[in-house]
Amino acid sequence: MHAAFTRNPYHGISMMVVAKLVRLAGGDQLHTGTAAGKMGGKEKKVKKVVAINNFLRGKFYDIKTTFPVASGGIHPGIVSAKMLILGKDIAIQAGSGIHGHPWGTRAGAMAMRQAIDAFLKGIPFTEYAKTYKELKAAIEYWGERFLSEK
Repeated sequence: MHAAFTRNPYHGISMMVVAKLVRLAGGDQLHTGTAAGKMGGKEKKVKKVVAINNFLRGKFYDIKTTFPVASGGIHPGIVSAKMLILGKDIAIQAGSGIHGHPWGTRAGAMAMRQAIDAFLKGIPFTEYAKTYKELKAAIEYWGERFLSEK
C-alpha cells in the first residue's frame, strides 16, 4: 500500500517519513521495498531502501527497532542477491515464490529455506541446488527472473 503515496514523484511523502512514523508508533515491522524482485529498481531506489532498512534497525533515541520486510516477486533464485544487498536481518515475504513452485507449496517452502541456507553458508545457490531437488526445481522454473530491471 505504501507505493500509493511513496512511489509517485508528483505527490506523496518520502518512505523515510513513513518509516520514522511507524517506528515512533512502535511498529514491529514495515514493508520497505525490495532491492531485487519485480519491485526492485534503479540503483538510487535501492540505496533508499537500504538506508530505510538501516534506519529501522539502527539507533533512534531509545525507541525499539522495527523489522524491515521485503516482498514483490521474490523466489529462491533471487534470495541470495536480495540478502547480499539488504542483509540477513530482514523478513522476506515470498508468497508466489513459495506457492508458485511447480511441485506445490510444501516444495516451495523447502526451496526458499534451502536458498536462505545456501546464502548463510556462503554456498552459491546453484551449487547448493545440486543436493536439494526442491531448490533445483525452483531455479529451473524461475531462473533469476526479476533480478534485473529487464
